[in-house]
Amino acid sequence: MPKLTKKALLKHLDKSDKEDIIREVVILFDKFKNVKEFYAAELTDAANPLLERYKKKITDAYSAGNPKERTTNLNINKLIREFKKISIYERELADLMLHRVECGIAAFRKNTNRSATFYNCIGSTFDEAIELIFANNYQDEFKTRIHRIIKSSEPGKFGIQTRITEIAKGL
Repeated sequence: MPKLTKKALLKHLDKSDKEDIIREVVILFDKFKNVKEFYAAELTDAANPLLERYKKKITDAYSAGNPKERTTNLNINKLIREFKKISIYERELADLMLHRVECGIAAFRKNTNRSATFYNCIGSTFDEAIELIFANNYQDEFKTRIHRIIKSSEPGKFGIQTRITEIAKGL
């Protein structure tokens, strides 16, 4: 079976009448959770409730009593991957990633007995968020928040503050 391209999809949609397209979207909606979540976010006038739900899940993961770092990092990485599948707005993805960094910093401020891997996950997420912010010219929108994150990070411990300061250079 040849690879489906966007051009082929558009050709198919162009040949289809409105009722067929509606029927296909309803089938996708019923069959795939990601499609349902996408439309739930897209059809609301309020702030994206999915973004808030994912933020809460991240907050809960970091505030769990005596969490296992490896499990926490894997679960949060999975949450972010899931959100990437349903979100079409890069701004929301950057917001979610920065939220993870904020929660991670709060977690290591409460318990400084964390592994280098924990700090690396926070640093990697921050790096990815900054790349997204610069790629989409969201610097003005996130500048104050990024400076707050840098200020609240802990100098010295695995060089996290130095690392995120270097990543955010130019803001």
